[in-house]
Amino acid sequence: MKKTILACCGFAASIGFADIKMQNIAHRGMWDKDVPQNTVEAIKRAYDSGATWVETDFHHTKANQMVCMHAEGELKAYTGCTKKVKDLTPEDVATLNLGKKDNLPKVYRIPLLDQVLAVVPKHGVVQAEIKGYSPQYADIFDKAVRAHGLTEKNVVVSSFQYDALKDFKARYPKYRTVWLVGLKKDRPFNVQDYVAKCKAANIEVFCPGCGSTKGVMTPADADAVRAAGLEFRMFGVNSLKDLQQAKALGAVGFTCNHWLKAFDWAKEVGGVTLLK
Repeated sequence: MKKTILACCGFAASIGFADIKMQNIAHRGMWDKDVPQNTVEAIKRAYDSGATWVETDFHHTKANQMVCMHAEGELKAYTGCTKKVKDLTPEDVATLNLGKKDNLPKVYRIPLLDQVLAVVPKHGVVQAEIKGYSPQYADIFDKAVRAHGLTEKNVVVSSFQYDALKDFKARYPKYRTVWLVGLKKDRPFNVQDYVAKCKAANIEVFCPGCGSTKGVMTPADADAVRAAGLEFRMFGVNSLKDLQQAKALGAVGFTCNHWLKAFDWAKEVGGVTLLK
C-alpha cells in the first residue's frame, strides 16, 4: 500500500513514486517550419495529434472581426504586413499569407474566431487569450461559442490584461479565467497582492511565466496560491529546464511551444505525467 505524504512544495508525492500530473497545453497549436502558428491547420493538427487543450490569441479589429493572431511582431514576420492587428481589414484577413515567411507552397490565412471554434472537438478545450479587447469583445465571443455548440467546458479565457479579464468575467462568469503574469526580478513580488487581485476579479487561475518565476517565486509562494483556492499554472514551459521549474513549483498545467517534445522532457525529469 502506498502512503501519501505532503512534499514541502505543496503537492502530493508518495513513497510509491506517484507522478505529478500536469496538463500539457499546445501553445498556438502544433506548429513548425511547415505549419505556421495560430492557423486553423496548426490548431487542428494539435487536436488530431491527441491534444485536449490548445491555446490561441484573439483580437477584435476595428472592422469588427475577431482574428486569431498573437501580435504585430508575428503579423509582420509571417506575412510582411506592418499594420497593427486591430487595423487589419477584411481584405487583409482574406488575402495575407502566413506562409510567406518560409516561402511555403501552401497558403495559410489568418483565422477568424468562428474558424477556430469550428475545429474544437466536443471533448476539447481552447484557451483563448484576450489580446485586442473592446466593449463588444465578450458578447461576440460568447455568441460564437454558443453558435458552435460549445460550452464553458470547452473554453478557458486568459489574458495579461487584468482589467479586460475582470470585465469579461463580470459579464460572463461561467467561463474559467486565467491571469497571465510576467514577474520581474527588479520588482518586489508579494504573492498575496496577486491572490487578492484574483479574488477581486473572481479569477480562478494564477499563471506566471516560467522564466519570470526563476529567482523570484518560491515553492512557498506557489503553496500560498493553492491555499487561497486558486489553481497554479505556468506559461512558457519550452525546455527541459523549464519543466523542471514547473515541477518544483507544483504547476498543474502549462503552455508549451513544443507540445510533443514535452512528453520526452517529462521522461527525463521523472516523477511527472503529462496529460494530453
